Amino acid sequence: MWRFVLLLVVVAVGSYYAAKFLLEGFPRRPHHDDEYVRPMGPDDDDEFLARISRKKGPDDSD
Repeated sequence: MWRFVLLLVVVAVGSYYAAKFLLEGFPRRPHHDDEYVRPMGPDDDDEFLARISRKKGPDDSD
């Protein structure tokens, strides 16, 4: 009985480390917490901001 429980524990621990190895690789790669850099967007373009903040007049085609 105890041999079966011990075998079950050994198989469970082995399965855990096998899955961990397959998912993360070995040795574990250190995680670098680089500072988040926001991707470039249209609100970073000064010409775009100037164009949309301009008051629209009757002669504007946009």
